[in-house]
Amino acid sequence: MLANATDLWDTPALLLLAAACLCLAQLLVWLCLSGRRSLPPGPKGLPLLGNIHQVPQTDQYLTFMDWCSKYGDVVYVEFLGQPAIFLGSARAAVDLFEKRAAKYSSRPHFRYFSDLIGWKKNVALMPYTDQQRRMKKWFERTFIGRSASQDYRQIQRREVRRLLRDLVQHPEGFASHVKRCIASTVLDIAYCHTVDSMEDDSYVQLAEDGLEKALKGSGAGSALVDFLPALLYVPAWVPGMRFKRIAAVAREAVDAMGRVPYDAVKQAMGTAKPSFVSKLIEECSGDGIMALDSEDEIKNSASLLYVGGTDTTMLSTTAFILAMTQHPEIYQKAREEMARVTGNARLPDFEDRPSLPYLECIMKEVFRWCPAAPLAAPHQASEEDVYRGYRIPKGATVFVNIWAITRDPEFYPDPEVFRPERFLHTGKEDGSVVCDPKKIVFGFGKRICPGRYFADDMVWLIAASIVATMDIRKARDARGEEVTPSPKLISGAMTSIEPFVCDIRPHSEKSRSLVLDTIA
Repeated sequence: MLANATDLWDTPALLLLAAACLCLAQLLVWLCLSGRRSLPPGPKGLPLLGNIHQVPQTDQYLTFMDWCSKYGDVVYVEFLGQPAIFLGSARAAVDLFEKRAAKYSSRPHFRYFSDLIGWKKNVALMPYTDQQRRMKKWFERTFIGRSASQDYRQIQRREVRRLLRDLVQHPEGFASHVKRCIASTVLDIAYCHTVDSMEDDSYVQLAEDGLEKALKGSGAGSALVDFLPALLYVPAWVPGMRFKRIAAVAREAVDAMGRVPYDAVKQAMGTAKPSFVSKLIEECSGDGIMALDSEDEIKNSASLLYVGGTDTTMLSTTAFILAMTQHPEIYQKAREEMARVTGNARLPDFEDRPSLPYLECIMKEVFRWCPAAPLAAPHQASEEDVYRGYRIPKGATVFVNIWAITRDPEFYPDPEVFRPERFLHTGKEDGSVVCDPKKIVFGFGKRICPGRYFADDMVWLIAASIVATMDIRKARDARGEEVTPSPKLISGAMTSIEPFVCDIRPHSEKSRSLVLDTIA
């Protein structure tokens, strides 16, 4: 039998079949290798794991920046078999997210936040659908355009004046005062609710509790569920599923942060002042009936105002105070410019902004030096694409490293140095344009932050008002020696700056009176 079987291989047909199988195997190997070669360069990974073991728990953007420095501004990696692209230049981000927006405007499926936490209708995390575009227009209508700015700027003026009063009366709590100012502004826009104290305000407590619990579980376990969706169906009591138990608690808190203030506005309809929520309730219940889906959309959108607008704006404002504490010579130049405009006799307003070019340079440098989101929310390639000869797989998660872009020495020489003067001119000596960081830090393309003008206005008005009325100095230790603060950036889903101390006080008695008389 063995001989007969061996004889069969002598037939021309079987020899041809064997040759065909060998050619097919070689073709498959070639396709796999050539397919991998056509992908962008990147660090070598492990079988199955890919590169996930190379990602640290903290300061991930620094690792990704190192990858871009080594492999170029378009880097390919894999996480548990899922393709990912990292962009490390403004050129690459604009080319893909803006010039090819039709292919790169969606989001990956954030299973932890969407399926477990309950943020399926969070417009910042939703895929690029008709529903997402319709909800985003709610934000654009609120924050973009002359009529929109006139509405929210009135609230900003009032809250910034209250901030100045708080700084005069209790300067040691400057960080808390700044956050109260921003939180009150955002909650007034969302629900027509003002905040007098961060410690005992019910809306603030709901929002902070929901945000804290939502982010508490956003670690390794929650990341795994994004790559291994089968974990969604594993019982929470199984070892290793602790993140699901955390998510169940967070889901209740997230629901409360949207539901409680929404219900308060809904009950006051007809007597309440106009707000983001009240306007949407009127718009979505034209026939007198509000659909449950519409209610969920409004709740999620309103709570996103706080989640997306408070801590990020807080970081930029705190970074300004830190930079001015570290660089008194820069602050003195800003003060002198302000005095020429206001004569130390009034508070600055938005109409003064074109007359304060040096302060504008300071604000651009603040956004560059300490971006609120060093690693922007990822996009997703909705179809196969080719960029610079490299293949971008369909479904790839595409990250843009804001930190790497704002530290690109080609555009920002000595990037670690805080130097506002780099923006005094429109270009360098070789004629290349110096990038405006505000065109970078708020994102790109169709997923750009719709609240970017509000955030820019808020940070500018706080900074200008402080420059006009306050001295910012280094604090002194027990021996009377100046202490230069050098806090670290605390990375995570929401970035913050470590607490630091400084000495904030009115320029003069005249400045003190100006602040207190304005708020009276």
